[in-house]
Amino acid sequence: MADFKTAFLFTLQHEDSTRSGKVTVDAGGRTRFGIAEKFHPDLPEKLFTGPAEDALAEAEKIEEREYWDAMRLAEVKDQKVANKLFDMAVNMGVRQAAVYAQRAVNSQGQQLTEDGNIGSRTLAAINPIDPQTFYGLLCQFSAAHYRHIATNNPAQAVNLAGWLKRAEA
Repeated sequence: MADFKTAFLFTLQHEDSTRSGKVTVDAGGRTRFGIAEKFHPDLPEKLFTGPAEDALAEAEKIEEREYWDAMRLAEVKDQKVANKLFDMAVNMGVRQAAVYAQRAVNSQGQQLTEDGNIGSRTLAAINPIDPQTFYGLLCQFSAAHYRHIATNNPAQAVNLAGWLKRAEA
């Protein structure tokens, strides 16, 4: 079964590969180590202003609880698939990542409701699919998602190249 720490390190390569603790500002507001202010309004100010190592430790706790555990990714058999789903959840939200996982399953002939919840049925459908095939589908859905955002919100187009690189990873 998949390991959280491995997935966290994978996502950290997209969020802050040097672990510098840089704070960026985008549509999600201030963001540090993948934790966006807009989606976590109760964050303490020190997550954005405190020492990088403290913020990283806090981000890791938040991401494990609110993304990894929420999607039950420890129950995914393939680490690479779990990494991708976790990265998608951190970047586009748990619900959207789960919908794309369900859509990828359905593209393989299954009949899941695309409700954005990773439950027992979804996990039972994900695990038997060839991991390489499933991973490729997740990459395709991610790229389409980012293209859709850039098309519908031209101000976000500046992020498209980076998003597409992330989608392919």
